[in-house]
Amino acid sequence: MVYGGIVLIEASNRRDWRLMVRQSNRKLVQTSLSPEERQATILERINEKGRALSSELAIEFGVSEDSIRRDLRHLTDAKLVQRFHGGAAKKATPSLEFETRLSQNARAKNFIALEAAARVANNTTMLVDSSTTVLSFIRALHPRFEGCIITASPDIAVVALENPSVAVVTIGGVINRANRSAVGASVLASVQSYNADLCVLGACGIDDNLCLRADDLEDALLKREMIRSSSATMVLASADKFGKPAAFFVAPISEISSVIVDQMTDVDVLRRIREQGVSVILASEK
Repeated sequence: MVYGGIVLIEASNRRDWRLMVRQSNRKLVQTSLSPEERQATILERINEKGRALSSELAIEFGVSEDSIRRDLRHLTDAKLVQRFHGGAAKKATPSLEFETRLSQNARAKNFIALEAAARVANNTTMLVDSSTTVLSFIRALHPRFEGCIITASPDIAVVALENPSVAVVTIGGVINRANRSAVGASVLASVQSYNADLCVLGACGIDDNLCLRADDLEDALLKREMIRSSSATMVLASADKFGKPAAFFVAPISEISSVIVDQMTDVDVLRRIREQGVSVILASEK
């Protein structure tokens, strides 16, 4: 049957027929967009979902992947999105200066760091990220702690070297100024080669769906690989990180082994985390 110039396959029932008509009409609208209109729609989609793949956008808009790549290049040049191989992501929220982040919620960070440090056994091999709470955790490790710390953060490595019983392994690469960590494909490949006992991460944000998130795409990718390359993962998160929006998905809370939080964290949020099978530890303030 022909509907509006489009040949439609006969549907088995009226509901399927209405669905096919809606989908066909949608395709007509999408393919009739000008490049500028298409780019505006793509930008809206990326800002809403966080990221989009070129292949999926090409199908949705009925154009070639080359056209989509040109659209994404235009949006990137306008500093509206952040490109990655195969698509684009929402522009990262500018990170606060390192020294500013160090001083934020310093009291809560210290309690969380002390609690975490007391729970790490000797001879533990750890993959750790570059967050300021993790930096406090490294400082809080017992002077006689024996273990191995693997990190892409120069700041973490320098502090870890102050403990003579700790072996320090650095993962080299181009340093991202925003999170002060080495990033890139070679860094991810290096992380994949390890089999750590424990991954220790800070949190840029934990959203309302209890998903760990990051402000920077490269940081998010690195955190994901650290989780995959570790037998267990411990997240250190002060109360202000819960419900906080951050652009890039890292992992659902169900993939985390334990979360160490401060006493100000919402009890309902903690209940929901426990329901996911995650151990929740309240940092002592004594």
